[in-house]
Amino acid sequence: MRKTIDIQFEDKKSVPKYRQIIDAIQQKIKAGDLKKGDKIPSLNMFCKQYGLSQDTVLMAYNELKAKGIITSQVGKGYFIQNENTDFKHKVLLVFDRLTTYKEELYDAFKDALKSDGSEQIFFHHNNLKMFQTIVEGSIGDYSEYVIMPIDSPEVLPMIAKLPANKVFILDQGRKQYKDLYPFVCQDFERDIYRILKKNAALVNKYQRMVLVIRHQKSHYKDIVTGFRDFCKQLPIPYEIVSEIKAFEIKNGDAFVVVDDRDLDFIVRYSIEKQLVLGSEMGIASYNETPLKGIVASGITTISTDFAEMGKTMADMILTNQKMKIDNPFIINLRNSF
Repeated sequence: MRKTIDIQFEDKKSVPKYRQIIDAIQQKIKAGDLKKGDKIPSLNMFCKQYGLSQDTVLMAYNELKAKGIITSQVGKGYFIQNENTDFKHKVLLVFDRLTTYKEELYDAFKDALKSDGSEQIFFHHNNLKMFQTIVEGSIGDYSEYVIMPIDSPEVLPMIAKLPANKVFILDQGRKQYKDLYPFVCQDFERDIYRILKKNAALVNKYQRMVLVIRHQKSHYKDIVTGFRDFCKQLPIPYEIVSEIKAFEIKNGDAFVVVDDRDLDFIVRYSIEKQLVLGSEMGIASYNETPLKGIVASGITTISTDFAEMGKTMADMILTNQKMKIDNPFIINLRNSF
């Protein structure tokens, strides 16, 4: 059943009519007259009842949607979505996919934001059509848009459809978007270079460095560049391998492994050949997971601090700051390296 909303408009230039609509709806929610799920007047009904332009009512409804207070359903109308009218932020998160470490990022973001906002998360799975559908379907519904972009020239005009002052880039896309939007991102090239240089004494235990990386698209090519630059500068012989099963592994090799499927193969190989990890063979794996602290008496990991990334992005939104931040990159040293 549609609820009526009676408003006594004041002819004050200091309080525009769209703002008076917002205040009236919020007051009725606080008073208990409007509850979650209640249907409110359509744009046309509001316009006819009060002699307002559709733009005025739409501006009010769009702001209420962005705050997460109301929602709209095609062909059905507008409804109260949230009875908490004190939230200032309703954030759209667009992630590439859900992994253990992306879940850590999301949890940290959600915990930091919960005092003054809510969030909704979607996954594009690096599918351009899905990305487009998510972005275009969200225009005007959120106060901020936090995007993990796909590395494609087609994505930039899609993101450009969103309000530019409300877009934030997360995790990937530093090079492509650094001059356009605030971000909290990994610097893939410098991160691998710096972490290896800081731990050069450990690297020098080995005869050869091997980067195992399945492809060099997107940010993966930056990892290759940083790895290669470090090995040349140290110097130490190195190989860049896309297919580990076809590679001749030697005693004294140290592996930097991007994909956990390749990590599984290398650990099994070390067990089969009875190679001692940390001396006869070295392994450093990208991205921390709880299991890596247990496998083979502990696998050394190198990873961006995903929890810190989530917290930093939430803090940026809550404090209304537009910064460009390179997220910390850390190493968890264990027996394998």
